[in-house]
Amino acid sequence: MSQPPDPTPPAPARKMTDEERRGRLYEEQVFPLIGRRLVELLVEDVPVKPHSQVLQIRCGLGGTTTDLLRRLDHASRIIDLESAQGLLDRARANVAAEQIGRRVFFRLQSLSTRLPFGNHAFDLVLANVGLADLARPDEFLADLARVARPEAEVRVASPVRGTWVELLDVYRDVLVRLGREDALASLRGYAASFPEADAVIHQMEQAGLKPVTVRRDHWDLVFRSAREFFYAPVVEFGPLARWKQIAGRGPEVQDTFLAVKQAIDTYFSSRPFSVSIEAGLFIGKKPAESSDQPPSEPAPQDPG
Repeated sequence: MSQPPDPTPPAPARKMTDEERRGRLYEEQVFPLIGRRLVELLVEDVPVKPHSQVLQIRCGLGGTTTDLLRRLDHASRIIDLESAQGLLDRARANVAAEQIGRRVFFRLQSLSTRLPFGNHAFDLVLANVGLADLARPDEFLADLARVARPEAEVRVASPVRGTWVELLDVYRDVLVRLGREDALASLRGYAASFPEADAVIHQMEQAGLKPVTVRRDHWDLVFRSAREFFYAPVVEFGPLARWKQIAGRGPEVQDTFLAVKQAIDTYFSSRPFSVSIEAGLFIGKKPAESSDQPPSEPAPQDPG
């Protein structure tokens, strides 16, 4: 005799939250274009030693963490900081569960606040950040130096001056033609926020990291049209909001960006619109401990 059908309907699939959706979009369509290249630059030939305490800021969606786990011994620990919950969740999901809370510790942390660790806590400090997005990059770099132990290496990967330069050139031409002196001043300030390599080296040296070296990298993002460019997640969920702030408010924004779109399609009508990403990896070493320095403090193991 056949069994009657189960009257209980299957539970509906849980809808993704907006934070989860943004995290997935970043992993699939944004990170591969910029973030992955930066973290590859960051961890290339990174030094490792036994019993290391490693701080990693913006942890590359778990990929670099997994790579570091393979290189480090089982007595070493990694603390990963991320400023967005969705990205932190994606990174945690991409790391072997048995390592979390034992060798890897994730923590939500704003990059605009002081790092929640004592002085001289880490043997290796890695940061994948956009220095142009920070209000005081010099203070951030000084904080990285503060938490590094004597003889520790501090590595910072960041976009530098020249990033998005093709878009900025078109944007500037449009604002000149529209007579938008106020917006032009804002645009100049935005372009200047991308640091020159020499300025980053100077700030790291001022923080006590010597010597500081830089490795440069360049790649292009290519788009078939202005529409594809502005709707690409790497732009829409990246610098587009800041570019719109420069344009002003209300109808000014729409009118300005319509003019920018038309200018791109006119200037690049016979070829794709290619924009530059200029990156730098800055490597500094903290000098050996002197007699007037306080002793090193153990790095906290935050299970959060």
